[in-house]
Formats: sequence, C-alpha cells, structure tokens
Amino acid sequence: MSSFRRGFTLIELLVVIAIIAILISLLLPAVQQAREAARRIQCKNNLKQIGLALHNYHDAHKSFPPFFISRTGNPSRIADADKGANWLVFLLPFVDQQNLYDSWDFDIPANQNDGRSAPLSMYKCPSDPQSDADHCVYAGGGWARGNYGMNVSPCSHGVGDDGADGGIGAANTSVRIRDITDGTTNTIAVEELRAGLNENDLRGSWAMPGLGAGTAAMFNDGSKPNSKEPNSDDMENCAVAGLFGVPPMGCFDGTSTGQMTARSVHTGGLHILLADGSARFISDSIDFSRGNTDCGPAADRGVWQKLHTRGGGEIIGEF
Repeated sequence: MSSFRRGFTLIELLVVIAIIAILISLLLPAVQQAREAARRIQCKNNLKQIGLALHNYHDAHKSFPPFFISRTGNPSRIADADKGANWLVFLLPFVDQQNLYDSWDFDIPANQNDGRSAPLSMYKCPSDPQSDADHCVYAGGGWARGNYGMNVSPCSHGVGDDGADGGIGAANTSVRIRDITDGTTNTIAVEELRAGLNENDLRGSWAMPGLGAGTAAMFNDGSKPNSKEPNSDDMENCAVAGLFGVPPMGCFDGTSTGQMTARSVHTGGLHILLADGSARFISDSIDFSRGNTDCGPAADRGVWQKLHTRGGGEIIGEF
C-alpha cells in the first residue's frame, strides 16, 4: 500500500515567503532604532568622559586647555600652518592616550605631527558614518575625524576670546572655572560636530588647530543647532569641497574659518556638555535670537546664545 505525502504548493510557498518578508520589514526598523539608541548612548558617554578629562586637566593646570596654540599668522585661518596643539591634544593624557601625547612634538606645527592621523573612538560619535570616512586633506592633510567641538567664541566670528561673552577657551587663551560667572551648569563647554562630508571638508577634524574642532558665531545664519541654512558655516575650502549652500551642512567660502555650527546626525537635536561635566540632549527647536553681526544685547539673547556665554549675566531658567 503506497502512502501519499502532500507538499507545499507553489502558491503556499510564495505566501510563506511573503509573510516572512513582511515580518522582517516590520522588525528591521526596530532593530535599526535599537542600534541607533546604543550609538547615541555611546556618543553621550564620550562627552561625559571628555567632561571628566576637562576637569582633571583643570585640577592639574588650574584652567581648562586653550582652544589651540597659534604662533604667527591669522589665528582664524586654518591654512596658516604655524599652529600648535589644540584642546583635544592637550586632553590626551586624561583620556588614556598618554603614549600618543608623548609622541606629539609641541615644537613643530600640528600639521607636521603624525598623531593628527590617529583615529580615536573617544573623539568620535558612532552615529556619524563620516567619522570613519577619509581623513581631511586640507591644511597639510592627514587629519583624522572627530565629532566634538569646544565652545569658543559665541558672540563674534573667529577664534579670539570674547571675554564675558566668550566660551571656555580661545586661541592662546585658557579659561578657569572661576571665570565662568554664569555658572558651570549654565555654560556649554563642548558640543557635537558633524564630520566633513568629503575629504576637502575640514569640519570635524579632532586635532585640527581651529574650528575643525570648535564652534563659533552662534547667531544669524548659524545660530540654531543643526542649522541647515545655506551659509551656516563660514569656512575655508567650502568652494573646493563643492559644498557651497549644500544641505544639511551649508557653508560660505572665505579666506578664514570664522563660523561653525553645532550639529549631529541624531534626530531632532544634539548632545552638549556643560561646564559642570554633565551631558544633555538639546532640541533643534531651542529658543534662539537671530542677530546680524553678534549675539545682540544680553537681554535680547535666546537660550541658545545664553548657554554659550560664560559671563554674559543672562538669566536662563529651565531649558
């Protein structure tokens, strides 16, 4: 007596495959969201570690590190080669990179130090795929990418110190905690940057002495977090990089780099590190005041500008 075994028909097989495909399509976004949540947590934790390093540096040197050392030329022009170490180089011993720090020759320009090419996970936000892209070729080349920038000169273009309206460091200028009269809980020390969109784009270069590793001019077309305005960054090499007016990181081509906007690839905002060492997520919709040439009178500033000045005397409240 023969037995009969019924198999799947072609239609049944196709239905099963379709159901599996639907289930995968429903599950994939959840997996991607979980991965991004983990990357975002790591990005924030990096900021916290940088904050701890800044305070340990302050304990050792009685001030935060200078934004960078500039010997000659225009401090705001990254292409002027006679520039030394920047703030993230000075922090290397405090982020478990003593060997890299010891190999840095402080007597020669930064763009002649091989250490500038070292990829450091502590200085990169894993959410930004460009942080693992090609090194920046501008100003000597070989610049490894990074995603964290010092709050430098919120109320003017460039990298000079604005005094009470300044950030927590500037070219050849170190700031002490006692100089932050607005309070360390009300003053941004470090914020996220997006790494350059191609090899000619200088933004987000961790060892670069200049606004490749900092923010400035937090007003007008570069005032909001994650600003997508066409001219939101004023920087050298914008035209060569082919990025003039290109969203989501617009830029205006100039002979120096004087404006840099805080940005991330996170949805809806970015992380900041306050001078007290705490990290927070700030919404793109945070209050700000658009000015034409500076932050404007203290009483008229938005919360975003107020958070960037170290001694503006503004009242911020909850944010």
